[in-house]
Amino acid sequence: MRRTTMAWGALCAAGVASAQTSAVQSVSGGSSVTLFGIADVAYGYGTGSIASKSQLYSGGNTASRLGFRGVEDLGGGMAAGFWLEAGLNIDDGSTGSTNTNNQSNGSVGGFNFNRRATVSLMDFWGEMRAGRDNTAHYRNRTDVDPFSNNGAGTSQPQAGSIGGPTSTRASNIIAYYLPPDLGGFFGEVQYYFGENGSPSPIENDGTGYSGRVGYAAGPFAIALAAGRTKFARTTSNGDIDSANLGVSWDFKVVKVMGGYYRDKVDKAAELTATGYLIGAVVPVGFDQIKVSWSTYGTDATGDPTARKWAFGYVYNFSKRTAVYATYARVSNSGGSATAVNGSLTDPNRSSSGYDLGMKLSF
Repeated sequence: MRRTTMAWGALCAAGVASAQTSAVQSVSGGSSVTLFGIADVAYGYGTGSIASKSQLYSGGNTASRLGFRGVEDLGGGMAAGFWLEAGLNIDDGSTGSTNTNNQSNGSVGGFNFNRRATVSLMDFWGEMRAGRDNTAHYRNRTDVDPFSNNGAGTSQPQAGSIGGPTSTRASNIIAYYLPPDLGGFFGEVQYYFGENGSPSPIENDGTGYSGRVGYAAGPFAIALAAGRTKFARTTSNGDIDSANLGVSWDFKVVKVMGGYYRDKVDKAAELTATGYLIGAVVPVGFDQIKVSWSTYGTDATGDPTARKWAFGYVYNFSKRTAVYATYARVSNSGGSATAVNGSLTDPNRSSSGYDLGMKLSF
């Protein structure tokens, strides 16, 4: 039973830490199902040299979602689980889109479990998981982003990624995760399918693999991830390779983190991008101060590059309810025209913006 509980704990850890769960406590009873979610809405403002924008949007601190997860004890230390998680837009009540084949023509709207839809089998040897999930190389990006790829504070390697349709999630995944009791070592490997007909010039499009290996013990954590998604080579497309390294150290009074990112699209005119991130989260009682500096640029003509500072404060009323404020400023060079919160700016001009929002977890 101890192995069953640990395996389910690993399944939960792969999700969002802020989502509350009672399922782990009731595993010994045989089976359980948990409803969970986050409702996060923010007022966002951005200004640039061309146009400013005001908006109410969802997920300024944490992506809004609604989900169901469950586990069944199969006996002998084995457990089976499922996880269904849909993205929500609190500002207008809509849901997010998903992608059926990891390609640009595979987007599907309407209500769907676009964030995660998986089934798992767990035992002392680890976890086998199948369905739609975060790619391993994305998980490594967001783990060292103080703003967790949300809101105005999203790092430039996140906002400017040339990683294509699988830069965040992939569908049709078969994955294996190492067990959680390996002295701090962890890892995962994924293979996903584009599901095109064969023979065909694009039969491998949207097919790829991703992996991650790392070590986390005490205050220190480090992880390396890489992935490739295959596409037929054209003037506008080609195989996409992504690799990144993330490091963090929790000094209790401050948690510092950093990341290095490299993406490449092997099209007729090969395009490579590199990025860096340095960030920190400072606990202030039950609250948090967040700060990050990040940059991301490509080797296109002029070396267009965006550099971003972001500052944030999260005030926690309780474990489930918080309000927050974030300010960010982007500086562009080499022809880059990156802007904050939907505003527009001329190449090589700066842009700034802020978020004011509230989050509730359940």
